[in-house]
This record gives sequence, C-alpha cells and structure tokens, in this order.
Amino acid sequence: MISDEDALKIARKMENADNIDIKKTIEKASTAGYLGEEHFYCTVIEEGGLTHTVPEILGNPYKSQPLDNLYFDIISKALDHDGIYISLGYCATNIIVPDSACEEIIEYDDYDLDDDELEYMVEYVLITSDNVKKFRIYAEEGISGHERTEDLGLMVNIFDGEYKAYFALRSTDRCMSNFRVLPLSLDYQKEHPLSFRNPINKLLIEMICESIVLK
Repeated sequence: MISDEDALKIARKMENADNIDIKKTIEKASTAGYLGEEHFYCTVIEEGGLTHTVPEILGNPYKSQPLDNLYFDIISKALDHDGIYISLGYCATNIIVPDSACEEIIEYDDYDLDDDELEYMVEYVLITSDNVKKFRIYAEEGISGHERTEDLGLMVNIFDGEYKAYFALRSTDRCMSNFRVLPLSLDYQKEHPLSFRNPINKLLIEMICESIVLK
C-alpha cells in the first residue's frame, strides 16, 4: 500500500494532468461492466456539486446513451463549465468475490489493539476496470469504507485552457435521488471516508491511476 505522502503526491500531480485522455478514459471505464449502463461512468457536474448523466440532460433518464459524438459533445461543453465526474473505482461490501479472482489481498492492522479487542473482520472488494483487490480490516479499527451507492473517481475541469483533476467521492444525498461529488481532503483523519489518509482511498487512488488513459 502506498504511503500517505505518496497518495498526496499523486493527488497534486493529477491536478495538473492536462495529458489525461478524457475520451479514452471514459471509454475504458465503461468496459468494466459491473454496474450496468455505460453512461453511469461519467456524469456532468452542476453548481453545488450535483451530477447528472448524459441521458438525463437529453431528457431520457432511463434510456442508455451510446458513447457517440453527441455524448462527447455534451462532455466537452461541461468541461468548460462546472466540470465532469468520471467514476473509476468502487469499494463494495455486498458482493462475493473468490480470492482467486483478486489481484491482491491486503490485511490491514495499524492500531495498537490486543487480540481480545479485535472481534469483527470486515472484507471490502475494491474494483476498477483494470483489477480487483480484496481488503480485510477489523471493524474495531474504525476505518470507514464506502456505501453501496458511492464510488471514487476524478472530477475534471478546464481552467485557462488546462485540465485540472481532483480525486473525489460521488454519493447519493439523503433522499437517495441525486448524486453529489465530494472532493477528498487533507482535513480529515484517516478513519474518515473522504480522507486521503484512509487506507481504502489510498488503495483506490493507486488502482485508479492505472485505469486513467494518458495522451
């Protein structure tokens, strides 16, 4: 697993990653196939951080939109406004994946807890378009995973002609109807689901970097 410092270096490097191939990254993410329609993997951000799929913008929220010229025309225009969000990594607790299907299995224990204080093992499956990893941790260590309706990825904007990209978590609001993008931050302790120091986020950041297509 990468260190806290390496996770931050990756985040800072990504901020100026104007060599990201947005089109190919979206196309690659869409091939993962474990969450359904292709349009799920990239959404348009509006003011306030809410996101909308391209079919929603076209007035057909329940219809799949092919990754055609119209799709990428909308994405291109969104980049010049409030930006886009590309879903690239998932932390799942409700699926069963055999160990043999995982590229790596990580067991995390970074606390000074006695064996009799550790009772409940939690298992998360971390998924990107490139690979699958399994992450095991005792619940008593307090590390927050992601909810079933959350995913990690990149929010991307164009400022002064240059791409700016930031790692973020996309999550539904309380009424379970709208998705909102929440940037990862240094302001949280490692137990927080939006922290750069959270080991689940560090693993996903490393995995996501392998899924991004560069020009």
